[in-house]
Amino acid sequence: MDFSPSTPNNLMEVHSSLSGAKWISQPSDFRDDVVRRQAMRLQETRGLHPAICLYLARKGVFLDELDTYLEPKLKKLLPEPFLFKGMEEATQRLVRAIEQQEKIGIFGDYDVDGACSAALFHKVLTFLGCNVDIHIPDRFKEGYGPNINALQNLKNNDASLILTLDCGTAAHEPLKAASDGGLDVIVIDHHLAGPSLPNATAVVNPNRLDDESGFGFLCAAGVCFITCVALLRALRQSGYTELPDLLSFLDLVGLATLCDVVPIEGLNRAFIRQGLIVMRNRRNIGLATLADVAGLDKVISEYECGFILGPRINAAGRMGKSDIGVKLLLEPDHEISVSLALKLNELNKERQSVEQEITVHAIQQAEAQLEKNPELLVLVIADKSYNEGVLGIVAGKIKEMFARPVFVLGISPDNIAKGSGRSIPSIALGSLVLAARQTGILLTGGGHDMAAGASLHTDKLKAFRLFLEQKISANIFTLPQREFEVTSTISVAGCTFDLVKNIEMCGPFGSGQPEPKLLLTHISVSQINWVGPTQSHFTALLDDGTSKPLKSIMFNVAGTKIGNALKSINELGPLKVLGKLKRNEWRGGKSVQFLIDDIARQFD
Repeated sequence: MDFSPSTPNNLMEVHSSLSGAKWISQPSDFRDDVVRRQAMRLQETRGLHPAICLYLARKGVFLDELDTYLEPKLKKLLPEPFLFKGMEEATQRLVRAIEQQEKIGIFGDYDVDGACSAALFHKVLTFLGCNVDIHIPDRFKEGYGPNINALQNLKNNDASLILTLDCGTAAHEPLKAASDGGLDVIVIDHHLAGPSLPNATAVVNPNRLDDESGFGFLCAAGVCFITCVALLRALRQSGYTELPDLLSFLDLVGLATLCDVVPIEGLNRAFIRQGLIVMRNRRNIGLATLADVAGLDKVISEYECGFILGPRINAAGRMGKSDIGVKLLLEPDHEISVSLALKLNELNKERQSVEQEITVHAIQQAEAQLEKNPELLVLVIADKSYNEGVLGIVAGKIKEMFARPVFVLGISPDNIAKGSGRSIPSIALGSLVLAARQTGILLTGGGHDMAAGASLHTDKLKAFRLFLEQKISANIFTLPQREFEVTSTISVAGCTFDLVKNIEMCGPFGSGQPEPKLLLTHISVSQINWVGPTQSHFTALLDDGTSKPLKSIMFNVAGTKIGNALKSINELGPLKVLGKLKRNEWRGGKSVQFLIDDIARQFD
């Protein structure tokens, strides 16, 4: 491969694709000559594929850092736990609870991160001899986060210490009531914190304003794991010799990290890489059974966690059966695990049906809003018919379709609008929601840069829209054009298993860690089909004359701008096709497949 930047860039640049996106060469903090020289060193010394050498060199992964990057190790990346604010107080209280064999209550969130966090602490504490009681709230009856009744019930069941996991940072009133009632509460969370913290024995949250650990990118299960590291260290110093093997629980941490859409960097990469190894050993009976019930007959990777296992665990909370997920993660009996996994599978099917119906309606609302004002910087969609449990997924789909931040809210009989928002990289949604809550527009709200939740009275919906518009417009005048970063051009003949293996070595991939995007040029298509339960996926054979045609698929594009263009794809002439190269092991076969991200005309 020619590592000079000029020729590839000319081929890779697209100003407006069929989806309306812009394609640019994968950016780098390093000069082109440095990238070129380092890519050549990687290829010459390690024999990596030229496209992967460019990908790594542009990221600043040079030869000296290559081994650490390709094999991220917890031993090197785990921080000193007591760098986290509140960790000392949390550890001391947990040690006391273990020494005195107190009953401990766990209040977890109803998503994958919350379920994995609760399961992790349950496994650790029960190994240490504690009696543990878990409560996962019903999102429809109780809502998000700790509530007074649930905390009181845990106390009535003899819990003297309560851990709130993946929640609690914003629960000022419930935690004050718990404290006033004599309960000790430790908050272990990762959601953005406001200027004041709740009344608790300890708040361990790398996203509290006074925390300088630098680990705000962790999910809650990651924070829980580090808290457990601190706990076991303190117990060892106190003379305990029989301690649980934390590494055996990394499947829970890796799954949560992948499913909670946190940045895949540093320690998170190690959590996922090591977690997948544990998961493939099928040490967790519940996870192994869920994989079997879902029909997984291949090596579990990021995709299987994020799109097959995670959604099924999430389905419990989304459909009002919030405790089934954590029960499955803790169940040691195979037959009971099968029953729980089958239930989650059915709930997931129900979730998909409800989600599809709401998505169609929400798209209509979005189109109506944009017809009135095509320059809207944010969409706020609300309806009385919406099931609250799937609104985050719907918001994500609407965001992808219309390339702007989106809130989708369900309206309750008492006129409370409650739901979820999803954002684009240039707009930090969690901070906007916190600001809206502090100004009194929202009843509750919180989240991350890319995802947030909120509730408000329906008479505040207009004010919420205006607030978001004003805050966003203060930073940007127009919504940025969607961009795809292209790693390298490649021929169909170059799409080999060896390249797939090189790509997989660079994983895990996810938020902040995009998979290498490869560009096929001068492509003609054949054997076009629309597949899937709702005929929403596009499949075709891609041919550039260099080898036999390559199988490809583009997911969930029916009804979108590019999906409409693809209806007449053979009339578009030769094409540029951008996407990711994957191994395809469907029904025992072994081939490579191109997962399409975008398409452009060759000569536009």
